[in-house]
Amino acid sequence: MRTVLSLALAALPAAALAFDQVRIADPAALQGVRQVYVAEVALDLPEPAHRFALRSGEPRPVRPQDAAAQAAALGAALRRGLDRNFELVTAPGPGVLVLRPTLDGLASSRPTFADFDRQPGLSFRSFYAGGASLRLQLERDGRPVAEISDRYTGSLADGMPRIGVWQDSERAFSRWSRQLPEVVRQPTLAAR
Repeated sequence: MRTVLSLALAALPAAALAFDQVRIADPAALQGVRQVYVAEVALDLPEPAHRFALRSGEPRPVRPQDAAAQAAALGAALRRGLDRNFELVTAPGPGVLVLRPTLDGLASSRPTFADFDRQPGLSFRSFYAGGASLRLQLERDGRPVAEISDRYTGSLADGMPRIGVWQDSERAFSRWSRQLPEVVRQPTLAAR
């Protein structure tokens, strides 16, 4: 039974496994895409509780400058991933696929200055399973074409050392940038 399930999962296209949710409203609008414009990444991060408790399960605080830097990193990663298969343009226009990314979740892999502000005794050696979540709106000629969302959380059991403060979120950005071109190229497979 496991072998059959493994073979079935292996037969699915990588794009179908990449995102938690892919809703294609108009697959025909994704046919023949040559040019892509990636809009500035919007931030819609949850507000942390006034008195944050590490074990509360609530989102840890993120300073505005850290959030802005991570939004810029996400935008750069998406552009790098799309640049291999599409022409990136500097403004929307006729026939151009417009991507409107929103970063709506962000968790560091190591303590940030915001963490130290909230918990002064926190060790700089601490590490967490960080990650990020994303919503992507795809539009063409002013019409919504698709909506994509995903949430990535690293695992402390993955054996990866947590060296960088934003290592898990950067891993999410890299993963999304590799999978997004497949969704654009093969929308009918990705929406399954």
